[in-house]
Amino acid sequence: MSLSYKQLATIVASYVATNKIAQDAPFKPTVDNIAGLVDKISKTVTLDGIYEDKLPFMDGEDLPLGKTIEEFFEDLVTPTDFDSTGADTLAPSDPTYRPACYSYTLGRKKFKTTQRYDNLERACLNEQDYALMVTKITKKLWDSFFAFKYNAKRELLSNYANAAIAESTTTTVFSANSAYTVNTILKATSTATVTAIVVKAIPASSGVTYAARVADGFIVELDLVSTLAMPADTATGEAFIKQVKKDVEIANDLSEGHSLNGNALGVAEAGCVLFIKQGIMPSVDVDVLAGAFHQDNVALPAPIHIIKDFGTNANGVYAMLIDFRGARLHNGYRAVRTQENGDGDFLNYVLHTENTAFYSKNTFIKVYKAS
Repeated sequence: MSLSYKQLATIVASYVATNKIAQDAPFKPTVDNIAGLVDKISKTVTLDGIYEDKLPFMDGEDLPLGKTIEEFFEDLVTPTDFDSTGADTLAPSDPTYRPACYSYTLGRKKFKTTQRYDNLERACLNEQDYALMVTKITKKLWDSFFAFKYNAKRELLSNYANAAIAESTTTTVFSANSAYTVNTILKATSTATVTAIVVKAIPASSGVTYAARVADGFIVELDLVSTLAMPADTATGEAFIKQVKKDVEIANDLSEGHSLNGNALGVAEAGCVLFIKQGIMPSVDVDVLAGAFHQDNVALPAPIHIIKDFGTNANGVYAMLIDFRGARLHNGYRAVRTQENGDGDFLNYVLHTENTAFYSKNTFIKVYKAS
């Protein structure tokens, strides 16, 4: 009897029945043998994945004897005219600093799992299967911890980005006769799109204009956020690459107005790192880089880390360029405890962790957002 491919497809469609594949528990035993015994399960399988923290460089050093991080930054020294009389020889010239800031412990979290005795044994036909299932219990404890750390780091980046966005969207308008303390965020007019930070206290009734205060260094204008369409084609991809190249040039030289404190920055000691949300680089690679004759000219000029997302960020952030040292998650405590319950005949494993999240107010940051 001849068989066409269409006939074969019909036969196979009926044979490979959906109600015989990947059916949820409970198991429904069958008896299809002359002995009347239950048809046996021939194989038990678990297809596990790799659970890892994709940002290991963001692990700060452990904090075993203190949980709070204190950050300070000393300002540059102002040059003055030479005086051959030496009249100011004995006068002090104290250094000045940006306002100190503090990162506090996030508190404790725990991960708990249980191994019950005389339990999994009855689900296994040999010692190898049993050992695998017991090993998976503790493996999943650490898998969960690594996933937690990776999520915490992305949320840390989200908070860092939101701080930059907040400084870029102030409603406080400068007044020539108002007093302003250091780190006040303001702008020249109500319609101005550029914001600025006060780096030297401004007294009341000074009568000095915004432009004059920028010129004399009391106010530093900020450039922390670029609002650009998310790369989705050649034009938007090229615009993104061009902006990143400009920002890396700035980060590799002396600058100010590119940190949350607006301080005078030196060159980033370890360079900058570019975080990009998933879904961006395929467009950049295909629409921009693949068609470029001189690919070196359009390549992104910083180490790139593709991340799942920026945590719960709701501000349209899809990329960030920051000083390599600018954000860290410090572990203050990590321990696994075990406790056996004789009456209940089980063993608990509890993984404890405490962490301090840190981002710098005194290093380079640039946020790229879609809206």
